[in-house]
Amino acid sequence: MAISLNERTQLASRHATVISHASRESSVQVTSGQLIAEILERKEKWALKFSASHYDTEKQVATTKEGVCQVTRNEQLVTVFYAPTIIVRFKEREMEMKGGVTIIAMLPRLKVQLETLKWHWETGQLIGTGMVKFEGEQATGTADGLEGDTTLQRVSLIGNIHINWSTLSGERK
Repeated sequence: MAISLNERTQLASRHATVISHASRESSVQVTSGQLIAEILERKEKWALKFSASHYDTEKQVATTKEGVCQVTRNEQLVTVFYAPTIIVRFKEREMEMKGGVTIIAMLPRLKVQLETLKWHWETGQLIGTGMVKFEGEQATGTADGLEGDTTLQRVSLIGNIHINWSTLSGERK
């Protein structure tokens, strides 16, 4: 089953239930599905897989559980987001990830863990809040927040920042 949410977004699922009440807007409840969208300007595509979702057709908002969002650019995997709850706001072109987010950024080879993250997929802007922990090939550390781009090749740490740099022998300072 596939439900088109707009010209460049699709919802695919094994099981979907459409709920419509005379006094309320319609909604779709989906078990074990996937949302897909393309950002043509950057040749990006994201696919959000989830165990369950509720889509409000009036507000154009999907709330997903156990989400894994893979972002590809030119058909190459660049970033993976994991979160217990991901809210997709289609009108605003943003995802809000909550409950302990993990980001795996392939290009800078960086793993980031934080409490919440907003991703504006059309602009590629990431804004993370809560304690940020990161691990890279050359550094590890913590911060109070972060801002960056989808691939985390450009990232700014915010607040109380602690960085441990690798030495040439591979040991941490």
